[in-house]
Amino acid sequence: MSREGSLDAPTRHVIDWRNPDFTDPEKLDAEMRRVFDICHGCRRCFNLCDSFPRLFDLIDDSETGELESVKSEDFASVVEACTLCDMCFMTKCPYVPPHEFDLDFPHLMLRYRAMEAKQGKTNFIARQLAEMDRNGTMARVASPVANWATAKSNGLTRPVMSKLADIDRDAELPKFHTKTFVAADRGDPIKAN
Repeated sequence: MSREGSLDAPTRHVIDWRNPDFTDPEKLDAEMRRVFDICHGCRRCFNLCDSFPRLFDLIDDSETGELESVKSEDFASVVEACTLCDMCFMTKCPYVPPHEFDLDFPHLMLRYRAMEAKQGKTNFIARQLAEMDRNGTMARVASPVANWATAKSNGLTRPVMSKLADIDRDAELPKFHTKTFVAADRGDPIKAN
């Protein structure tokens, strides 16, 4: 049996996304309740992304102060706040594999998002922003313009992005480069930005 605070490195399991149980709403809800109950009891991750304070507030402010009185539809706000940074999994959680509790909060958030996508609950803008291969290819061609348009300091485009795409004006967005890692590895002569 593993113990809390194990010195073993976290073990990341492959996501079983082809399994029909992966997006089964009842099985997902049961797993979310299992994980959220453990997280609520531990609270070690309170200072990471906003998912955890939202989760703890949901439970603390519920009728009984316990997870059983939280409505499953309220879990969406917890999922929405997860940035998938992996900090909880890699540095904070004492219950990640190989611990017997087998917690992987970021993968659980991905699973919920996959269920929402399968049910058609993902909005158009979110689906377009998630098309990273397409977006990166298009932005690479015009990387100086893309970087100008997405810069936090751009008072012309960032308010529009905030309004239309619900991207926070103060969020630092990734930079695009003309030269990809593959091109750099091959020694292609394209200059990097």
